[in-house]
Amino acid sequence: MIVLRSLRKRFGSLEVLKGIDLEVAPSEVLVLIGPSGSGKSTLLRCINHLEKPSGGEIYVDGVRVNRTDLKPRAFQRHLNE
Repeated sequence: MIVLRSLRKRFGSLEVLKGIDLEVAPSEVLVLIGPSGSGKSTLLRCINHLEKPSGGEIYVDGVRVNRTDLKPRAFQRHLNE
């Protein structure tokens, strides 16, 4: 399961993701539809660790995957727990 809680992403003064809450169950298919510039790609990039969220939490199978208080090796261990 993928869970987003109050996910936010800013680029300077522009807030492109504003408190996104989302739950996607295993085997569930989700389609992101919206106009150009609405944050679809940014949301996916945050989930895949290609962008660092400005705030909020991302969980995959109950494990928080966007912890910023851990160094890279500790973060990898955290994901493998």
